[in-house]
Amino acid sequence: MSRRPTALFESWRGRYADSPRAVSERLAERHPELRQYWVAHDDTVLPDGVHRVRRHGPEYFARLVGSDFLVTNDIVSRHLVKGPRVTYLQTWHGTPLKAIGWDETNVLYGDAHMKRMARDTTKWDVLISPSPECTRMFRSGFRYDGEVIESGYPRNDVLRSPQATGIRQRVRAELGIPDGAHVVLYAPTWRDDAPADGGGFGDPGALDVAELLSRTDDDTYLLVRMHSVVTTRLEGDHAGRALDVSNHPEIAELYLAADALVSDYSSAVYDFAVTGKPIILFAYDLEHYRTGIRPMYFEYETWAPGPIVTTTGDLADAVGDAFADGGARPDETYRRFVERFCPHEDGGASDRVIDAVFSPRLS
Repeated sequence: MSRRPTALFESWRGRYADSPRAVSERLAERHPELRQYWVAHDDTVLPDGVHRVRRHGPEYFARLVGSDFLVTNDIVSRHLVKGPRVTYLQTWHGTPLKAIGWDETNVLYGDAHMKRMARDTTKWDVLISPSPECTRMFRSGFRYDGEVIESGYPRNDVLRSPQATGIRQRVRAELGIPDGAHVVLYAPTWRDDAPADGGGFGDPGALDVAELLSRTDDDTYLLVRMHSVVTTRLEGDHAGRALDVSNHPEIAELYLAADALVSDYSSAVYDFAVTGKPIILFAYDLEHYRTGIRPMYFEYETWAPGPIVTTTGDLADAVGDAFADGGARPDETYRRFVERFCPHEDGGASDRVIDAVFSPRLS
């Protein structure tokens, strides 16, 4: 290219995070000739050399039309007009358990989102997938028949990187967690049928934090990470043993800081499995969820890579078991789960994406 090539990145409408961030940072090392623009909120911290673009501003639309690459983890503006030279790389933001897109049969939030999705998917040039299973679900849910790269998720590269131990230590220190403490990360998905006043969604509050902490050892700490569309936040200080980390910029750092995950139907389960650490499924509303909110691609009871519990008391027991005798190790069910859904999560996903999508056009 005689002119300097450009790329526009967007992650959840203004955050510097997720797979677009991982690709962006690796691109800066491998292809510094690529000028990077990021759709970012005014308070979002960006690296030196990255240009900030305000969503829906004049430059935003100019970059959508005129960039060489567009990288995002969600559907873009409904106003997207894709320029003739743009390669649109869709990283998406997780492996589904619950039905997505056209596979949803209980859509509770209207069809405007579906129409936006349909418009957006027709413009994708390349879609990232972590596994053949996920590719199948993506093609069905998005009705997408274009190019798919089964690279693994770039956002998970850090989980297998040489920096992982240092990140774990830094995050735990920043959160004030004592050395030797056991850390549980609670990261549930959102409920489509629980809208909150003023927008977003609420958390049903099924987890009794006080009871959980009272029934686990004093060196057990709880990190609460609500979904980005959930407005509910942890209340009370719980003697410093429970912390709300919903605003932490990268959940992958919390995966590294934690010693076990508690989740439900979230894609966090797949990502955390890359670490090999214990996973507990707190599925207090399983029947209601899969019959009244979202159908699932798999039978939950056979899909689960860890124990399923439905009450806070049973969860406390499962946490105790996870940390007993030096900590639980992945069993055969867990190992099969990783082989099936995370076969490419080896720390090299960003490089595979760059090799396939960027380098051929930049060399």
